[in-house]
Amino acid sequence: MKNLIFEKPSLAPRSSRVGWAFVTAFFWVVWVYLWMPLITLCMWALGFDAYSDYIQDRSSHKMEEMSHLFVVYLSVIAVLGGGLLAWARTEFIRFRDVQRRTRPLPTEVAELAIFAQVATATMIGLSAARRMVVQHDAHGRFLSAEILEHVGLEDKADARQIVALAS
Repeated sequence: MKNLIFEKPSLAPRSSRVGWAFVTAFFWVVWVYLWMPLITLCMWALGFDAYSDYIQDRSSHKMEEMSHLFVVYLSVIAVLGGGLLAWARTEFIRFRDVQRRTRPLPTEVAELAIFAQVATATMIGLSAARRMVVQHDAHGRFLSAEILEHVGLEDKADARQIVALAS
């Protein structure tokens, strides 16, 4: 079986890999930036004075405001994290036993002929076409098909024909 690109990144073009590396780096920076208020609060709580310029007044009122801000930060993190975990659990339950990377079953020419309401021989001729234009009515039923090129024919003038699909 052929290796997929996400299993072998070397199959992807270099420009694509470099571009996605920049996109990934950008979103890592955004992710760290979103965590900065909590990181700053933890550093301040542990006694690092690098951020003491922002807190000039160490009164109890200022500390109370800071504790409320800490509760708000924790609440937002808990809600977002809980939402993410709930979504992940829902998707896990939803797709637990589903094999998503299977190929669709092949459709037989006879089934296509029944669906299009044409003879099987006509559908065999249509399935041998490389390029064609199919006309449909307002309800999506086939009306006609203009075959522009058959498989293996190089002369397009000989390959052009019109097939009426509707009975």
